Amino acid sequence: MEGKNNTFKEYIAPVLVLSIICLVITLALAVTNSVTAPVIEANDKATADANRIALLADADSFTEYTGELVEAEKAHVKDVFTADNGAGMVITVVTKSFGGDLTEMIGIDAEGAITGVVVTNHADTAGLGTKAHDPEYLKQYIGISELQCYAAKDEAKAGTGTTYVSGASISSNGVHYGIKVALDQAAAVGGAK
Repeated sequence: MEGKNNTFKEYIAPVLVLSIICLVITLALAVTNSVTAPVIEANDKATADANRIALLADADSFTEYTGELVEAEKAHVKDVFTADNGAGMVITVVTKSFGGDLTEMIGIDAEGAITGVVVTNHADTAGLGTKAHDPEYLKQYIGISELQCYAAKDEAKAGTGTTYVSGASISSNGVHYGIKVALDQAAAVGGAK
């Protein structure tokens, strides 16, 4: 009888205790997620709406475009919101950058010219790759309605007036590639409606 009791104390009881602990923690995480997920989603939506208004100030409100979205080798359009008053659209693009995925929003007016660019999520190196996300750097794209190249360095060589960040060419390319894909999406949609 003593042998069975030792077996239970040594092997079965710890497994049961750990299983119960795991179950309780899993339930606690599920409850926490069910409480925080709607709050996080609402905050993300509010941030995205604020970015859309900042990128396309002439817009009164936005409606999500439900048609086909552009997918390219290193980038894809995540969503397109068109201004209800025809002022333009704001396109969210996910592209590859040095640190991984980079998400940016690009405002495009009714004439097809860029009104602004903002990087909303990235994993690039702070102080180096993030120089390509700086508002002063991104300002160079405002007013552009066409890009010739997918790579920032190639675009700079083409003489279109855009530059890239030396030492952060992969991050510069990620931003540039996303902007090019956004312009392609705007053309595919047929501009603001």
